[in-house]
Amino acid sequence: MMEKQKETLTFLGYFLIFPLLFIASFIVWGAVIQGNRLWSVLTDALSIIGIYYILTSMMFGFMMRKRARNG
Repeated sequence: MMEKQKETLTFLGYFLIFPLLFIASFIVWGAVIQGNRLWSVLTDALSIIGIYYILTSMMFGFMMRKRARNG
């Protein structure tokens, strides 16, 4: 049961919490502190998050595959 909770928290961290924190901090830094246009900052943040999701999905898939093989 503990492994399932750990897996769920890991998934939520990688795919929900970290990206939302990144987008929020990126918008605050780019739009509020530096004064750049919000649309420009948002497109930059979403582009980075897209790359992050591709790499994280591959890593998470390999982790799950390895865990399934090891039992």
